Amino acid sequence: MTLFRRSAMARPSAATRVPRRTGPELFAKYRRHLAAALLMLSVAVSLAVLAPDTEERIEVLVAARDLPVGTALREGDLRSQPVARSLVPAGTYDRQPPAAGSRLAIPVPAGTPVLPTMVIGPGLLAGLDSGSVAVPLRLDDEQTASLVRAGQLVDVVLTEGNGFETKLVSRVLARAVPILWTGSQTQPDGQAPWSVAAGSGQGGLIVVGAGPGSAEQLSTAAQRGKVSVVLVNP
Repeated sequence: MTLFRRSAMARPSAATRVPRRTGPELFAKYRRHLAAALLMLSVAVSLAVLAPDTEERIEVLVAARDLPVGTALREGDLRSQPVARSLVPAGTYDRQPPAAGSRLAIPVPAGTPVLPTMVIGPGLLAGLDSGSVAVPLRLDDEQTASLVRAGQLVDVVLTEGNGFETKLVSRVLARAVPILWTGSQTQPDGQAPWSVAAGSGQGGLIVVGAGPGSAEQLSTAAQRGKVSVVLVNP
């Protein structure tokens, strides 16, 4: 009986149990702590937003305006701009600009860093096989030349003969060579490439990247007959 009475006395009665607090009561009790935590969080976020950029920035040359393909670069076409180093591709022009008069092989939007691969010259051959050269071709059909663009792959075809005294013979001089630049895309008056008048001599020029084995044949093709190109899939 004594053990039974002691265990019964050890149990807390319903009247002595601590009541559970409701949500509003807990909020009222800890509202100051919550307010302090929110204040510290807002200060931390503000400092993160307003803190100066600690990433290193370097000066690079970017297009001062929208430059169309074929633009002959002149003073004022490029400007210096600080850019985060992580955003600058390798080989970007910094303090040494491309030679005056260099032509762009692709259109360059304003604010875009200018790379050597965008300019006709040795940099335009980046990524091609060792020994590749840039070969200018004057196509017989200027209207065909106006339809091709830099970056496309073409087969270069030479047609010899006139169909009367000599038989017409066509053969492929080079297969799947990349077009590096086209003269038909450099209309200063803003005309569409296909608006070049036939026989004007302005729209038939393209530049292709070729290996040493075919470069000589391509460079003399226009002297031997009519030169044309055929688009091919990559």
